[in-house]
Amino acid sequence: MAEFDLDGWGEYFDSTGAVHFDPAVLDGLPSGERVRVTEILASIEGQVRANPLLRYVPHVKQVEFHSSREPLKVFFGGNRSGKTTAGICDDLIQAVDLECLPERLRPYKRWDPPFKCRIVCPDFTEQLEGVILPKLREWTPKEQLVGGSFEKAYDKQRRRLSFKNGSVFSFMTFEQDPDKFGGAALHRVHYDEEPPDQIRKECEMRLVDHGGDELFTMTPLHGLSWTFKQLWEPHQKGRLRHSTVVVVDMDDNPHLNREAKERVLAKYTDAERQARKSGRFVHFAGTIYDAFSPHTHVIPELQELPANVLTFVGIDPGIRHLAGVVWVYLSAMNGMVVFDELALQGHTIGQVAEAIKLVNAKYAQTVGGVVVPLRPRWYVIDPSARNLSHQTGRSDQMEFSDHGIATILGQNSVTAGINRVRERLEAKPPALLVTANCKELIDEFPNYRWKTPSRIENDAKEQPIKTDDHLLDALRYVVMSRPYKPEDLLVDQRNLSPLERAAIEDQSGRRQPVGLPQTDMGGIYV
Repeated sequence: MAEFDLDGWGEYFDSTGAVHFDPAVLDGLPSGERVRVTEILASIEGQVRANPLLRYVPHVKQVEFHSSREPLKVFFGGNRSGKTTAGICDDLIQAVDLECLPERLRPYKRWDPPFKCRIVCPDFTEQLEGVILPKLREWTPKEQLVGGSFEKAYDKQRRRLSFKNGSVFSFMTFEQDPDKFGGAALHRVHYDEEPPDQIRKECEMRLVDHGGDELFTMTPLHGLSWTFKQLWEPHQKGRLRHSTVVVVDMDDNPHLNREAKERVLAKYTDAERQARKSGRFVHFAGTIYDAFSPHTHVIPELQELPANVLTFVGIDPGIRHLAGVVWVYLSAMNGMVVFDELALQGHTIGQVAEAIKLVNAKYAQTVGGVVVPLRPRWYVIDPSARNLSHQTGRSDQMEFSDHGIATILGQNSVTAGINRVRERLEAKPPALLVTANCKELIDEFPNYRWKTPSRIENDAKEQPIKTDDHLLDALRYVVMSRPYKPEDLLVDQRNLSPLERAAIEDQSGRRQPVGLPQTDMGGIYV
């Protein structure tokens, strides 16, 4: 029996390679014709069982994913949207011989054998053995494998699948230590579900030799994770270069049963249903500053600082992590306006201090014919800045002081500080405003979330997710330093330690505060 051209037939096959047809139509044929058609169907089913890729007909979103030749391809898909199938089939398209592929799949082939691919998934038992390997068994052309069968080609000890043409799939999981992710050069790393950031960084180095590519096939179930900041958010803003990002809803998969889909989704919360169905990032924990609104709390950038205002600076220091600095002035009605910021990655304390001085110089004012840089009333810093380094015996607070920035320590009560900020945001009119040039701080407000509680009897107090909150931390230190009314400030100064009082006096350049008539914007000190 001759082979048939099966292009366009894929949708008529089930997962075993059997052809869908109406038995009544076959029974209605004359006996001789019925025998002929039965032989043809048997031949077709034999071809498909030998090469399952003949029945792979990607849906529209899968076609978009396969067609890309960018070094980063991301499939954000809801459950049962076809994301794992798309990833596995894309891997196989690269691994097998070109002649093995039906014509409709050949344009998606970027790599020629031997193709070296690493597939990384959450765990060995549930995901690798329960999902990935069964998918490979379902779609891999057996004649392409070493020994002509999956059993002979798969080395369970080394977790490797070997092809006759030299292509190799190796398998690892998120459970393994990042140090294990070294090894030989690869053409591709395929992450099925979201990997830890450190594992991704280790794997990236394996792609350098061949200019390899990365595949992500994932449902975003971890809220504001690193993939949100590094993949989703830049994609949404049009800044994710050399990439293709496809967002796929369960409804995009034409092969799903509607009633079964609705029955399964009904058991999830609205937020989780959105992620599992639509493949979009949602926040499973509550927004901390839900009162913040760009329409209410963001004002135009200042052309110049109002005269005679009292200013404060909050510092969240960082060397390996981002250093966040905010500038705040106090209005006549005790409102606070954040008017500038710094967000510096990988800078030394000396470099951060110099950057702070440059911002102060930007807001210089002329006093008695002399141009004077901005003199914040005080700098308040993360209280952990007092901790001494075991290597040097010095603290970050000491280092800032050495570079001309004398600081006082912020209060360390996170919950109390958050409540103070929220009170200012919720006040009518708002007692906290941010100028439009403070883009990093504005971006942090909506992304600041509570951790999801573990629902056990002895749960700890609510804690925020500690990611991308450096500017908000700096703002919280300022708010908690209580820069309210003049009489409150004087009382607070009396309660300061000699070291903290000296720091304030050093920043102001005066021994005593001097009261001034209030301006329209509320300047009350120099």
